[in-house]
Amino acid sequence: MNYPIFNSFINRIKSDLLKKNITPEEFTVWTESTINATGLEIKIDLSSVSSYVTNVTINFDWDKFRETSCAKQLSGMEKHPMLTGNSSKEIYDINPSMDVEVTWTLNQNMILNDKSQSGDSKRIDRATQWMDNMNKRIHDVLPSDYIISRWHIEIDGDHEGRYLSTMSLISYFQFTLTQQTSLNQILEFISKRLQLILIRSNRIIQIAESSLKTVAA
Repeated sequence: MNYPIFNSFINRIKSDLLKKNITPEEFTVWTESTINATGLEIKIDLSSVSSYVTNVTINFDWDKFRETSCAKQLSGMEKHPMLTGNSSKEIYDINPSMDVEVTWTLNQNMILNDKSQSGDSKRIDRATQWMDNMNKRIHDVLPSDYIISRWHIEIDGDHEGRYLSTMSLISYFQFTLTQQTSLNQILEFISKRLQLILIRSNRIIQIAESSLKTVAA
């Protein structure tokens, strides 16, 4: 299935990253025809700028219904493949929006690198304190009234007790695309939202480091 509007999003995002001298570790476009869905996954290595956040992964989700609804509201889309032939007879009464999932993967070895914390559950306690401190500081960066955020952790064990083997912070954004009337307007909107995500990533890096210092104090 062809998604001309989403392909334009992909090209703009690729161009924006190039302008910012950001070379993604992964830049993957996927399509799943059985559910009429497509998407873009970007993984950016942060190890050169942070000891505490190893990478950020940004997933943009799209589908046939959003593509069609978006094509209906934008000017100059008369020849869009989903507005011609049999597709034009289908009605999608939805407001187009872009769902974005952002995952910050934490370097748990740096966060838990405190030999005085060895022993059963002590490393888990330290990680819990660090996450609690993070939660208190990220409200301005990831407002809970319109951004859903959660922690993903995996617990393992060794001879010194339990510890977190995986730590990541996941946030879910939804960008409404109902105000734009041309493709150029919507591409500018996507660019601004990408910039917003990158700015928030920088803030998450800063908060991760300051939270660790607070816990260690």
